[in-house]
Amino acid sequence: MLTTPDLQTPLGLIGVGQLGTSLARGLRAQGVQTVLAYNLPADAQAQARAEAAGLRWLATPAGLGEADIVFSAVTPQGAVDAARACAPALAPDAIYLDLNSMGPREKRAVADAVQAAGRRFVDGAVLGAAADGIRMPIIVSGPDAGLVAQRLGALGMRVRAVGTEPGQAASIKIVRSVLAKGLEVLYVEALVAARRLGVETEVLGTFCDWLDARPAAASAELLVTTHLLHAERRMHELDMSIAAVRETGVNPVITQAIRDRLAATAATAVAAQLQGVPPHQISDALALLDDALGATVQDRRVPPA
Repeated sequence: MLTTPDLQTPLGLIGVGQLGTSLARGLRAQGVQTVLAYNLPADAQAQARAEAAGLRWLATPAGLGEADIVFSAVTPQGAVDAARACAPALAPDAIYLDLNSMGPREKRAVADAVQAAGRRFVDGAVLGAAADGIRMPIIVSGPDAGLVAQRLGALGMRVRAVGTEPGQAASIKIVRSVLAKGLEVLYVEALVAARRLGVETEVLGTFCDWLDARPAAASAELLVTTHLLHAERRMHELDMSIAAVRETGVNPVITQAIRDRLAATAATAVAAQLQGVPPHQISDALALLDDALGATVQDRRVPPA
């Protein structure tokens, strides 16, 4: 196990945008001697950005062969092309770490391109703001995920291995985005309607009081376990919410979707089976929902690529 950081072995970077340069600046500040930078596609300003960040600019991907880990931080649309163009240039034992924000199917396509070149691939997902540099949390998966987490953790990065298969880290991020972006648009829809009713301060304040009353994990468990028993009652309450939001002139898109998801659960036999007693754990509730909703709505696991 590493006890001191390896500051001498170069690291590589493909993509000199905000994510790449922020990460590289942080590594350089930690004492990493050399970060090799290559940009794809061509960008007239990339070299200037790389040199301003203290990176060694590469005109071609050939120089990436000096690095033991190469980060790909291009764009989701360019990730496969970057892998095809750059993976063959890596040293035989080097690891190609893809940090682009993609779903598991797309991430496995990048893995295929890297592995076709005979190189090692690790799937990475950034869970924080790019501006945070090495402080942003990153999860990784793949056969070499543990090695990557150890190597980069010694350099001060917040990297955690979450699985041994490419696509697992991507799956976590992309489904987590449903919660993060879902909460974002819930706030927008509800609070614009509340503002038009002149009650936005109380709506937000009382909701935040409810959120602050218990740890976030406990709130999630409470909502999901009681959802099985109370979906029908909550559905009827949402009927009134839809009417109230619509009367303000806000289209209740999210409110309607919530009502429909509640209705899907209410249409199952789960509440009757539980006989008024909610599951003890969120995992038990999710298992019941997985089975019940699969029979009533078009919820299906994503097939393998």
